[in-house]
Amino acid sequence: MFSSMFHQGFWQRAFSSKSNRDLKIGSYIGSIIIFVLFFIVGMAGPLAAWSGLWSADSDVPGSSTFFVILATMPEWLVAVTLVLVTCLGCSAVDTEICSLAGSIYDLTRNKLNLVYTRVMIVVLMVPIVIIAFKSPDILQIFLLADLLSSSIVLPIMVGLIPKFNYINEFDALVGAVSGLLSIGVFGTIYLGSSSEGWKLLLLEGGLYTEDNRVLGAFLVSPIGSIIFTFVSSFARWVYYSMRGIQMPRYNRKSYPTENFADSSINRQSI
Repeated sequence: MFSSMFHQGFWQRAFSSKSNRDLKIGSYIGSIIIFVLFFIVGMAGPLAAWSGLWSADSDVPGSSTFFVILATMPEWLVAVTLVLVTCLGCSAVDTEICSLAGSIYDLTRNKLNLVYTRVMIVVLMVPIVIIAFKSPDILQIFLLADLLSSSIVLPIMVGLIPKFNYINEFDALVGAVSGLLSIGVFGTIYLGSSSEGWKLLLLEGGLYTEDNRVLGAFLVSPIGSIIFTFVSSFARWVYYSMRGIQMPRYNRKSYPTENFADSSINRQSI
């Protein structure tokens, strides 16, 4: 959930909505479909354990139980699944390419030639392909992104709440950095070793460990980030009070989605 907040593909779809009403309807429909699909795939584990195809003592990781069940299915069903997985991968790449184009558009304020934009996208794809050929643990890569996002999202999002409009970018930065540092502190206390504790930032052991270090990291990170965000804000309030200056607040502006629909569609056509 946290990493999805930084997924440019989702934001492009949001700003492509014709109106706020269409955005809400699309969000509801998408949420229902995602829940159903995740529920079906997630039930592969209990089904594999119930049918005896997988057990906790097996060498096969629990995340692969879907493929354990698939191996017992007819060949035509395996072929259909392969096609669907390939389409899923292609659609993900297509989304990422559109996201890169949109990000370059924003950073250059549409002053960069379209040919240069395409060249930059191709150049950026080269290291991605190289890393993919080295076959790293894809789950660990996702976990690192999720862990980083869990430290950043809450400090940013809390500033969008009108009640907390006194929180600024400095507070968000302090909260995000402190959330990451909280992971190392937690690891040091939980594992009893500073070297092993700070390695928890890289999640070298992956998701499946014999203890609850990964769960603790993902709990400590957002909690620590939001606590230190307010600590930073309180410290600024004390500073302004000592100087006799009123602490600045930021008024929230309304940005109707219909104002962004045309420009966002043009960016996706890149």
